[in-house]
Amino acid sequence: MIPLKLETSTVADRIRLYYIEGRPLNEEDEKIRIRLDAAHTLKLHDFETDRSTASILMKKFGISQTQAYRDLLNAKNIFGNVQQASKEAIRYMITEWATVMMKMAHQAKDLKAMHKAMENITRTNNLDKEDVDVPDASKIQPPIQLLQVNFNFIDSPMFKLIDKTTQKAILLQYDLFMEQVKLSPMADFTDVWKIDESVREEI
Repeated sequence: MIPLKLETSTVADRIRLYYIEGRPLNEEDEKIRIRLDAAHTLKLHDFETDRSTASILMKKFGISQTQAYRDLLNAKNIFGNVQQASKEAIRYMITEWATVMMKMAHQAKDLKAMHKAMENITRTNNLDKEDVDVPDASKIQPPIQLLQVNFNFIDSPMFKLIDKTTQKAILLQYDLFMEQVKLSPMADFTDVWKIDESVREEI
């Protein structure tokens, strides 16, 4: 297979295709890929900060600080940013690390360390809770229901087509609403909801 040599492709693009499609890399791109892989490993497995990761890359590969940070950025773009990993991914990683610690403690017959590792696994996976999938009823808030009334309907021809009992009920609600408005800070704006009072004469 011929290596990708498009003029518009970047080193990051070619390395990404190497991982996705298995496209071969030239010698220079392969050197960069090894550096990016090292940067990702330092961040994911060795808990290194960006600063310490850049420093290690500079010493190990003899590159400048600028190039080290550029490699770190490309590694995040290709492999993903560890700091932005989902909760599920982080939970999985912590469980894996705690399991390794558990095995090491078991081999060393260190019961205290084994207990600590078990606690980490238990808390990370919420095994110390009754049922994590059951929502806390005390934290459930009922949805807010908003009733919108358009009193312009009373002035429309459609209002006269409904039965008299319903018309009276609507006008009663309108009167109750206006009474509340007059007692509120909106009292000066009652004209906004004013209807044609002649409708009452027809009922």
